Amino acid sequence: MTWSTSQVLSKLPNPVEKLVFDAKGIALNPDAATPAPPVLSLATFSLYSTMNTMLAARLFTPGLRRGAIQAAAISRPLASLSAVPRPTTQVPQEPIPVGRPDASRSIPHVIRNHQSAPRAEYLLPSDRAEADRLQLQHDMFKTLYDNKNLLSKARLTKDSQVLDSGVGSGAWLSAVAKEIPGINIQGIDIEDNLFPRPAPKNVKLTRMSVLDLPLSWTNRFDLVHQRGFVLGLRREEWPVALAQLYRVTKPGGYIQLLDGNLSRARNVGPANRIQNAMLAELCRRRGLVLNVTDQLADMVRSAGFKDIKEDARNIVMSSRNGQLGLDAWTNQYLAFKGLKTPMLKAGGLNQVQTEGEFDQMIEDMGREWEEKGGECGYVVVCARKPLN
Repeated sequence: MTWSTSQVLSKLPNPVEKLVFDAKGIALNPDAATPAPPVLSLATFSLYSTMNTMLAARLFTPGLRRGAIQAAAISRPLASLSAVPRPTTQVPQEPIPVGRPDASRSIPHVIRNHQSAPRAEYLLPSDRAEADRLQLQHDMFKTLYDNKNLLSKARLTKDSQVLDSGVGSGAWLSAVAKEIPGINIQGIDIEDNLFPRPAPKNVKLTRMSVLDLPLSWTNRFDLVHQRGFVLGLRREEWPVALAQLYRVTKPGGYIQLLDGNLSRARNVGPANRIQNAMLAELCRRRGLVLNVTDQLADMVRSAGFKDIKEDARNIVMSSRNGQLGLDAWTNQYLAFKGLKTPMLKAGGLNQVQTEGEFDQMIEDMGREWEEKGGECGYVVVCARKPLN
């Protein structure tokens, strides 16, 4: 059975959703008979449904003008499963004194809500749209890592104690609470406005920094989980954070870390290179370590952990990579879009002069990913705290 564009659009409740489905796999010619669109995950659909009309209309425009996207694999592997990162040229990350951008050079723009914790450097927003992106990202990570939430050798039961550092919207801890009913999870974050409400059963959420964990938590947790801190911790804060996580891990317990790495990006185009240069410069100014995963295993080892395992994987951000490619594209697109405020408050970082130029760069970057099969990279590090 085939569907025409008009038949599918007639099933959808509002114009924004119609535009999105039109951009996700249906020929733009309203008279063309086309296959049904690819199945979207609930989190993906929620994101697409709430995007503004201009954004929705632009999604995946390249290629779709030529007709419906076929859910076909491209000729090379779409996910790199090597446990060892491939050699790459790293973005320079020289330490410099930490300082705020000159407010007088800030470029006027629509500002989203960001975290308000004192002295914190986290770059991404803290609002409902970001919570939706984090749920999508969680689903993407789970798919990428063999449909698993728990990647270490920790054997958890309902009596186990787990710490989730950097709760965000609570996607990971909510999934683990469902997977192991009754398990005790302590979640922390520097901002609490994205916390799931009500919290899942046996989950306690606290506004707190990983840099200063309570002494009463020493040797408490069977598993400590943390991800997405590459844009949140300064160079000098990483050893402090890992020392805190080591202290609160129970002897014989495990740590599970996951973060992105710009040095693993592949098939980037001109707009993506501009964005990468802006991000590298912003991180340099703020003292953040953009490619921290290149050093993360060694830092975990220096903190005292043993039996360290590293697993680096790439995702092709393109509709040709099926649902995983769509989710990766959307996650990365929205994350880079969410960097608008810190980048424009920094004066455009010598790359853009107006909000319109920034927005166009993001649109061009998304087009490049779809056309070139751009890749993003992620690294998981798991390790065990020795018994003595």
